[in-house]
Amino acid sequence: MTIMINQKLLLVIISLGLISSEVYAQASKTGSLDITEMSMEELMKVPVQVSKSNLNVREVPSVISIITREEILSMGARDLMDILNQVPGFTMGLDGLNLVDIGARGIWAHEGRLLLLIDGQEMNEILFGTNHVPQHYDINNIDRIEIIRGPGSAIYGGYAELGVINIITRKGKDIKGISFNGLYGATSNVLATKTLANFSVGNASGKMDYSLSGQYGRGLASDNKAYYDLYGNTALSGNPADLSKYSHLRPCTLNGSFKIGGLSTRVLLDKYQVETIDGYPTVTSTADLQKFTYVIADAKYDWKISEKLQITPRMNYKYGSPYNTTIDSHFQYFIHSTRFAPSVNLNWTPNRKISIVAGVDSYFDHAVNDGPSPYTTSGYFFSLGGTQETSPLYDIGIFAQGIIKASGFNITVGSRFDDHNIFGSAFSPRIGITKTIEKFHFKALYSRAFRAPGIEYLNYNPDVKPEKTGVAELELGVKLNKQMALTCNFFHILIDGPLVFQATPNPIGGVFVNFAQTGSLGVELDYRIRCKWGYLNANYAYYNSKGINQAPIYQVPQSESQSLGFPSNRVNMAGSIKLRKGLSVNPSMNILASRYANNAIDGSGNYMYGKIASEFFFNLFLRYTTGNLNLGAGVFDLFDQHQTFVQASVGGHPPLPGIGREFNVRAGYKLNW
Repeated sequence: MTIMINQKLLLVIISLGLISSEVYAQASKTGSLDITEMSMEELMKVPVQVSKSNLNVREVPSVISIITREEILSMGARDLMDILNQVPGFTMGLDGLNLVDIGARGIWAHEGRLLLLIDGQEMNEILFGTNHVPQHYDINNIDRIEIIRGPGSAIYGGYAELGVINIITRKGKDIKGISFNGLYGATSNVLATKTLANFSVGNASGKMDYSLSGQYGRGLASDNKAYYDLYGNTALSGNPADLSKYSHLRPCTLNGSFKIGGLSTRVLLDKYQVETIDGYPTVTSTADLQKFTYVIADAKYDWKISEKLQITPRMNYKYGSPYNTTIDSHFQYFIHSTRFAPSVNLNWTPNRKISIVAGVDSYFDHAVNDGPSPYTTSGYFFSLGGTQETSPLYDIGIFAQGIIKASGFNITVGSRFDDHNIFGSAFSPRIGITKTIEKFHFKALYSRAFRAPGIEYLNYNPDVKPEKTGVAELELGVKLNKQMALTCNFFHILIDGPLVFQATPNPIGGVFVNFAQTGSLGVELDYRIRCKWGYLNANYAYYNSKGINQAPIYQVPQSESQSLGFPSNRVNMAGSIKLRKGLSVNPSMNILASRYANNAIDGSGNYMYGKIASEFFFNLFLRYTTGNLNLGAGVFDLFDQHQTFVQASVGGHPPLPGIGREFNVRAGYKLNW
C-alpha cells in the first residue's frame, strides 16, 4: 500500500510541476495579478474576528487558520468536510449510525469539545454538544472561515475546549443581488451521490443591510454496496447492507439577517436528515431516519458610546430536536430542547497600547420528552427530576481579556469565571505572549478550559463531573519573502476527567463516564505561497498520545502513541494554477498515515483491533468564471480509495466506507442589483 501511494503521489507531483512551470512562465510574461485575490502580506494583515481583537493572524494570541472564499471556490469543495480536511490536525471520525464529525490533534472532539459558529451562532446542539459535518451546512455563501486550532473557552465557554470554527457568511453589501448555484455528483456505483441547490440574495443601502441564503439537497454518505457489521452480519435476507441505498443525507438550511444602524438580527433554520442501516454493534434489518431540526434567533445592539468604547447587549434563542426518530425505529429518541442565552459584551480601547474585551454571558437550558406512549409514561429524565421535563440547568459566566503592547510584545491576560447551578464555580485563565520581528513572529500560549456536562450527560449518569483541560502552545513563523510564509507550532493538551459515552445495554444504550485523563502532544507545520500563477497551501500534522491518553475507550493495544481512529501523521495540500483569465485547475490532496480501528469481535465478545493502511486522496477541480457565470467540473478521490471513517471510541462499529471516486459538475449565475 505504501509503495502504491508513493507511485501515485510521484505521478501527481510530476504532472502538476509541468503544468505550474508552464503557467508560471506565461504569467511572468504578462505580469498580471488577479485583483480579487489578496497577496500573502495582505492576508497576514487581516484582523481575525474570532479572537475578538483587532490583531492580525501573526499577532493574535491563538494558533489560527484562515480559509478564504476564493480558496473554497477554487478547490470545488462539496461540503464543510472537504474544507476542514485541509486544516492541520483535523481528521474526520465516526460516532455511529452514519454520523461523522471531527477529531482535533488526535482527540475525539465530537461531544462538545469543538465549537462551531455560523455568523456568531452556536451550532452545537445542547443535549450532547455534538455536530455532524458531511453535506450539512451551506458553504456556498461563506465569505471566510477562521479557525482557532486550540482552546477558546476563556471567551466562548466550554464547547471551545479544543478549538473554534468560525464561519462568516457574506453580508448584503457583499452579495449585491441574487445568485443561484447547483451541484451534481455521481460515482461508478451510483448515478446521483449529490444533488444540491443553493441561493443567496442581499443588498445594502446606507445603514441598512440584509441577506438571505439557503440550501436544499440530497446525497449519500457512502456508495458501498457490501457493508458488514463486526459479527459479519448482513441486513437483508443474507445479503450485505447496501449503503448506496440506505445512507441518504438530506440538508436544508436558511440563514437570514437584517441590520440597521447598530441593531443586528438573524434567524437560522437548519434541518438535517440522516438515513442509517449501520446500527452498532449489529446492522439493522431496515433503515432508520434520524432528524436534526434547529431554529436559532438572535438580536444584538452595538452601542458605540465613543470611539474607544462599545457595549453590545445580546439575546439568543435556540430550539433543537437532534437525533429524533419515529416510533418504529430501532433506536427511538423524541427529545427537544431550548436555550435562552442573554449576554453583554464590552470592547474598550483606552489607548493604542491597551485593548480590553469583557462580558457576562449565560444560558438557561430546558429539555422535554414529547414522544408517544409508552415513552411518556415513566419519566424519561429520571436523573433530572424524574419527569418528562428537566429541572433547571444554567450557567453564568464572566470573562475578561486584556491585550497590552509593551516593548514590542503583545501580552494577553484573560480569564473566565463560570458559576453552574449544579457543578458550582470554575476558573479558566489564559495567558499569551506574541511578538513580530520584521519577517519573524512567535507565540507562547497557555489556557485552561472548563466544560460542564450537558443535559443528557447528567440524565444518563448524575455522578459525572466537568472535564478540565490545559493546553500549552508555542508557534514560530517566518515570512520567507513577499509570496511565501511558513509557520510551525507545538502543542501539549491534557484533559482531566474526560467525559466519554460508553456503550452498555442500559440504561439508554450507554452511559457517560469520566475517565482519568486523555490528551496529546505534537507539532504542526503550515506552508503558504501566493504568486502570479496561483497559490499553494500545504501542511503537516503529527501527534503522540503516549503516557497522556489514559482513557481505555480511546486506546489502541498495538500502539501506545496513537489514539483510536486517528493517524499520527497527516499531510494536506490545496492549490490553484491559473491557465488563463478566469480559468484555473485546482488540485488538492490528503495523505493519512496508518491508524487503528475496531474491525472484529472474538468468540468471547471482546473487540479486536486492526490496522488501516495509509491512505492517499487526490482531487482535481477545473473552474471557469466569466462575468456573472461560474462553471466547474472535477473528480474527487481520483484513485477510488474510499475515505474510511473510524469510530473514535470503543463502541462496536467497524470502519464505515465513504464515497469513492466521484465526478462533480456545478454551475452558478448571479443577477446584480
